[in-house]
Amino acid sequence: MSPKGGTLCILFILACAALAKPPDGINDISRRMMKKCLNNVYPEPKMQLKTLLENCDTAEVDLLSSYTDMISGSSNKDPQVDIMTYRKCLLATIKLMRNSSMAFSCHMQAFLAPLSWQMLTKYENMTPEEYDTLLSASKPALENLQSAGMKLPSDVGKPENLENMMKALKEKFTGMSKDQTTQVVKWEKEQIMEMYFNCTTRPAPDPRSGLMERCKPQTKWLGMNALTMMGPYVANLAPNDVDSAPKEELCKFFGSQQFKSATNMTSGMNPSLGRKFLQRFKECFKNEEEFAGNVDKLGILACHFSNAPDLDSEFSKKLLSELNNCDEDRNPKIKKLKKHLVKAVLSKTNSTEALKLLGKDVASLSPSDLSKFSENDLKKVLLKLGSSVQWTRAQMRVLGKKLQDNMCKTNISGEDLVAFMSVAEGLPRCAFKHVKEILNNTEGMKDISQRTRKGQRMAMLQQLFGDVTPSVLVQKLSGPLLNSLPLNKLDKANISSMDQVGNKTWSRSQAAFLAKKMLRQMKLWYRVKNLRSVMQGIICKMIDEVSDSDTRDMAQALTETPQLLSKAQAGCAARKLFATLEKERADYFKNITEEEMKNISTCLLLHLPPSKVNDLPASVCPTFLNKLEEADLSSLPLRSKSRPALTKRALLCLGTDLSLLTKQDVSMLGPLLCELSPSQLKLMAPEVLKSSIYAMASCQQISPRHVADLVQLAKNTSGDPSDWSAETMEALGPWILLDDNETSALPNKPWMKDVLYYLKAKLKHHSKALGKKIFDLTTTESNAARKKRAANLSGKKITVELIEELGMDNIYWSVEQLEGMSDQTFLDSVEFLGDVPGYNADQLAVLKKKADKNFGTDITESEVRQLGCITRGFSNEALEMLPFSLDTLEDTANCGWNGSQMESVWKGALKHNNVTAQKLEAADIVTLSQFICGLNSNEIKQLSIDAFKDAVGSMGNVACSYSKLQELKLLAVSAFGKPNNWTEAQVDELGNIAAGLDAAEIVSLKLSVFSFISKTSIALIPPHIFAALTVDQLLSLGPDNAAMVTPGQRAVMSEEQLATLERAVTGSPDEARSVDQSGAPAMSVGGISAFMKPLLFLLLGLLLL
Repeated sequence: MSPKGGTLCILFILACAALAKPPDGINDISRRMMKKCLNNVYPEPKMQLKTLLENCDTAEVDLLSSYTDMISGSSNKDPQVDIMTYRKCLLATIKLMRNSSMAFSCHMQAFLAPLSWQMLTKYENMTPEEYDTLLSASKPALENLQSAGMKLPSDVGKPENLENMMKALKEKFTGMSKDQTTQVVKWEKEQIMEMYFNCTTRPAPDPRSGLMERCKPQTKWLGMNALTMMGPYVANLAPNDVDSAPKEELCKFFGSQQFKSATNMTSGMNPSLGRKFLQRFKECFKNEEEFAGNVDKLGILACHFSNAPDLDSEFSKKLLSELNNCDEDRNPKIKKLKKHLVKAVLSKTNSTEALKLLGKDVASLSPSDLSKFSENDLKKVLLKLGSSVQWTRAQMRVLGKKLQDNMCKTNISGEDLVAFMSVAEGLPRCAFKHVKEILNNTEGMKDISQRTRKGQRMAMLQQLFGDVTPSVLVQKLSGPLLNSLPLNKLDKANISSMDQVGNKTWSRSQAAFLAKKMLRQMKLWYRVKNLRSVMQGIICKMIDEVSDSDTRDMAQALTETPQLLSKAQAGCAARKLFATLEKERADYFKNITEEEMKNISTCLLLHLPPSKVNDLPASVCPTFLNKLEEADLSSLPLRSKSRPALTKRALLCLGTDLSLLTKQDVSMLGPLLCELSPSQLKLMAPEVLKSSIYAMASCQQISPRHVADLVQLAKNTSGDPSDWSAETMEALGPWILLDDNETSALPNKPWMKDVLYYLKAKLKHHSKALGKKIFDLTTTESNAARKKRAANLSGKKITVELIEELGMDNIYWSVEQLEGMSDQTFLDSVEFLGDVPGYNADQLAVLKKKADKNFGTDITESEVRQLGCITRGFSNEALEMLPFSLDTLEDTANCGWNGSQMESVWKGALKHNNVTAQKLEAADIVTLSQFICGLNSNEIKQLSIDAFKDAVGSMGNVACSYSKLQELKLLAVSAFGKPNNWTEAQVDELGNIAAGLDAAEIVSLKLSVFSFISKTSIALIPPHIFAALTVDQLLSLGPDNAAMVTPGQRAVMSEEQLATLERAVTGSPDEARSVDQSGAPAMSVGGISAFMKPLLFLLLGLLLL
């Protein structure tokens, strides 16, 4: 039934968006949510709006006018109407929406949610039903918590309101950042203290802090009700908060399994908090036996055991089940604990029963243990477990050998390939003969390709090339297998529409090929839908040729997927947009409005030149700061001159006197906080400085010139690291790990290794000092134990358990320690030791002796694969005699071979595999990987051109000597023609082979290809050849490639070249340069206006009915 007529209540809702004037931020939150609606292509609300027009009072026309101004950007005036006047209309509209086809409208939620939250947090006298209605409507906006306009309420009023609020917040837990969840915990603690204990924990400046007494530290506020309300947020408590939980109530919380179910939503818990909770958990039981009977209630706390408990088979199985939710890659101690428990389970069962009983935990068996099970038993387990298990390389080699011999005398069906995908990497390439059988199993093919090596993927493609057309392959393939599809096959795929490729994820070389094939002849290429990953192939020339009238549309199209936008592309798009804007109005950025700034994508705004940043008027500060708060600085060159300019302008927006900045002010800097210099930080108030240092510990990039002073600041604010608690180390440890000397000097405290594992998992880059410190903590006995065994000067004895726990850090064993390793330990752990690259000559000599003693001189192919990187310790003559399979070559390609060793290994593989260079197929060439550098000049010339074309894109960044790269370059010329005609896609696909060009050839390359040169190839170009590059070519390298230029290359460059290189590194090329590079993705609000204006006219029409 159609609702009664009336004057649009919905107009009130839309108009009320105008009521949120910065800094309240409701406008910005609505816009941000609307962007997501548009990016996800959600349908726009149409005439169904009529269903919401019932039982509302007349809405004032000036509200509509205000809303119109908000959409058009013509006004930011203060609204004249009190938002609370319309609460009844808003509540009625929300209720009507629940029962309409618009209930799940993304667009309507973008309007209603922020507005509902504002009313919820500002209006006190409402019924429970009204509160619940507004809270329910607010939920979609909660991911913006702590943004401007989305602050948690100072007072929720009634206890039931707090409970309902926490229920809503729990539903949004998984999408929240660490900072947001920490704020929720702090807020709930404040609410509980004030509501139930009539005291406050708020800081002194807060108005409410003066109305109540300060809470005492010993207040037992964390009762059963608080724990239940908090749910998953308990994982963000401070360790001393756990001491505020009464024992009886905390034990009840553990015993009811509520703790376990609540923390199942979390991805982890800080080690210090985990240990504290585990300690309190143990206190709930009288003895170890009673504790053992309750290990199934541990949940995430199982991940924080320091030492393996002694449990019988039954309880060991229960604890293993709890450990399945732990990330053993982040903390190798979990693996050690699992292995201990698996032994306990195995001690009471026979082998066949053990496999059934262990389930996923079968992955904790050693390779030698797995080899003892029958083929049939292992197949049954693999079929049952499917893809849910993660195996080590050593385990996959054993299991792969069990399932398929190297000659593939028995066939594995396509169906079995899918079933055994978890161990696919351990299968020989010949095992993929029947991949065609599963071509229509899209997800199965994708999953297998994600678990295979490059050589295996090319073997799969070779099987398909014979019977399946490239067009069908483009349609059916996805993931890494699609990305391995060679350009010459993609060229034959008869692609005529972007609809055929838009929803696929392409490699950069494929994207460049498709962009040239499909888009470069289209004047309005930026209006094509579904560009997505093809955006990677857009070059700057295409951006520069866009007409000024279409530049905004182009910028919006390029910024739809900012994560795919390279620094070079972002710079090109930004320069084009800024130049166009300044043509429209002189000094555009001197008098830019807030709405105009909102319409510039954040990832492009970051590239605003320093002079323009300095010109920004104070009136845009709220919008400027809001944009910076959500900015991703990774699209901006590390040494960009815009970084300090943006930081300076942001600080000016906050106030010229740094000593007056508050913690809230500093939080508004967002990622620009990481750009502050030590001298700027020192001007802050002590408490603000301390909180800033804590916040900056999460920075992914810190200017190298600031590191030493910032580390000292961290020490000045928190004391000597040797005195830090585990909690302080968790928070500030990243600063210490930036300094090798400080890292080495960290004390050997019981909790230190766990904290270092925790920090290591969060860091993008790990120093050798960190690896050595973890090694020392793992292998060094306690002081008391050392005193008892002072005679043992070589340290702790090497065991299989230690080797497995150390992983790549086995590189730090001394020669004396390696010599003391028993033969049995070597045999039991050789595959783990063989996976470690980078041993020095002395270590290799000892390990080679161990191999000789235990394997003899007649080493088998299987033993060579086990030895892995240890084979680098063999002489060149011995390497020629070793039976390397081609699959083993791919496994050991990154062990650090020198040129003569690679030649010897290739000669040995040539004999053992009975192949010649002429007979190598594409999959063979890919499998050779780095060892293609071992082929001599004649052999490289004998390689099949067709096989090379198929293989080159999957060969990886092989790092050969320049002379070998020259030989491979000649092959590339035979395959792709002269370098001056090479396309962006071909240069990208060639990778490091492009470093084999001579001076004349590199100068002949088109400008547009330079940003597609592989980053790793830059250092391989000899200095005298690199010095031949012109100024325009240096600029065309782009920031990432320019940053890879070596000191040796710089040493032979002219002053003009060095100055030009500096402009390339900083992303600030000459304005007059005719660019020819590449471009692609981010976000704007133009699309929102495009949607809103027709909707507004519709509403106006309805208003006049």
